[in-house]
Amino acid sequence: MHRAALGAGALSDEWASDRLPRHAAREDFVFLAARVAGTVVAFGYGYTGERGQWWTDHVARALTPSQRAEWLDPPHFEIVELHVRPAYQRGGIGSRLLAQLLTCQPHDRALLSTQRSSRKARGFYAKNAWLELAEVDFGVGYPPYLVLGKRLVSDTKGV
Repeated sequence: MHRAALGAGALSDEWASDRLPRHAAREDFVFLAARVAGTVVAFGYGYTGERGQWWTDHVARALTPSQRAEWLDPPHFEIVELHVRPAYQRGGIGSRLLAQLLTCQPHDRALLSTQRSSRKARGFYAKNAWLELAEVDFGVGYPPYLVLGKRLVSDTKGV
């Protein structure tokens, strides 16, 4: 599924054997999948981000001090992966999966990154009310990425 959603260049073996198990051990880890006729057509996951983690530390360097105070310093949720098989894109599955991920976590803000050059991904996140915060440099071998943030509203806040 990971390779089908990302293309032949995806590091599915490394992701499945190393990265996903390491991420699954992080606080507030949530993994969701969408199925159509018994076949997984989309998946997404995330966890509570914190300083000292590779992604969070790169994002911290990209944000201004006031953005770090607003987005990274309070506890926040990080959407790490969200993929939909191409044949099922533009049908609402990704939006529903993303919304469900956000309801399964305990924080009032979430962050993610997407490739700056992906107009399709940027349009998807804009449609789902994510704000583009900054460009982030993940280092050699990575294309330019954007950090996006979203404030979350909880039905239990203020009750």
